[in-house]
Amino acid sequence: PSGKLDIWREITPVLGGRNVTLFWKQAPSFRANGRNISYEVTWEKVEDGSKPESISFSSVYNSTRISIDNHSYRISIMAKNNVNYSLPSVLIIPRATGNSRKTLFCSFLGTEELKEEQVNGTDDGIFISWEPSHVYDSYIIDWCNFPMLQPCDLQWKRFGPNTSSALINSAAFVPGVRYNFHIYGSVANKASLLEKKTGYLRELPPLLDPTVEKVELTFNAVTLSWDSYHTNESQSGFVRGYHVYVSPVQEDCSLKGSEKYVLPDDSVLCKYTIENPEEKTYTVKHLLSNTKYKLVVKAYTGGGETPIVNFVYIDTPFNSNMLYLLVLLVIVPALAATVCCWKMKWVKEWCCPVIPSPNKSKVLSFKEFKVRSLK
Repeated sequence: PSGKLDIWREITPVLGGRNVTLFWKQAPSFRANGRNISYEVTWEKVEDGSKPESISFSSVYNSTRISIDNHSYRISIMAKNNVNYSLPSVLIIPRATGNSRKTLFCSFLGTEELKEEQVNGTDDGIFISWEPSHVYDSYIIDWCNFPMLQPCDLQWKRFGPNTSSALINSAAFVPGVRYNFHIYGSVANKASLLEKKTGYLRELPPLLDPTVEKVELTFNAVTLSWDSYHTNESQSGFVRGYHVYVSPVQEDCSLKGSEKYVLPDDSVLCKYTIENPEEKTYTVKHLLSNTKYKLVVKAYTGGGETPIVNFVYIDTPFNSNMLYLLVLLVIVPALAATVCCWKMKWVKEWCCPVIPSPNKSKVLSFKEFKVRSLK
């Protein structure tokens, strides 16, 4: 065979060492020059020059897994036919550091300082770019064609030192699935993780809406909570935030500080937007007391949100403060007026008794006195 194989690896820390899954495929420059092709994998420690180990595979294989300790290793893979070997393709696995598996994993991959950057898909694929450096002689991008499965069908592509972007496409890419991409820089056959990207070929609305787990009511407000809602790779798009919809059951909504949202049946809801996907509590204010409301919380992605179907129903309690105000403004003044009226009448009767009219007095009646005197 002429040319080299294109090889890559996936490293999984285990107790006392690492499992290395090796992959190979024929590079564009590779020529088999024969039918009876097989592959030979060889690995050895870099430091102490110990005896190499090797294993051979028939042409139907394109991967294998080996177990190594925490030392640095040199791995080579060659194709061979009945005549000779191809040139070896070499990978250097650096020494692992750290005691725990988590520390080992993060230390080796360099993920402690790296955060995933969101990327956008197009009809033709997912566009990936990275910060180039003159240190590296090539770049590698790897990803899983089926990220929710094991094995995930790991794929990779190599790029020259002057490349800093690529459009990654695959027949396996489908809308609504999140794909994670690792970008490595390679020098002298040793690869280092540089950046991590994550994106969708096309975002879809969330598969599931938040479940309101807690409702706190006052006479003029309601606080909704949906703490257990996941915004991770299980979603069919990047969750950008939430919409809270509310309306009285018997009429359209027109609450202060809300947007107007019209349903297909022309009923009007009040709409509130939460732009932080990690904020999973919201308080709707300016409600009327002693009123029945319907509410729903919807998550939205770059692909939008699903139609509103189901509501949560609440009844705001009666405003006891209004009752107190009614007592203070109506009943107490009326009672006070009644008491005052009764008091005034009693005082008047006590201090100013009624004096009989002289004309009505029989004792001082002049007419009666005159009649008696004539007799």
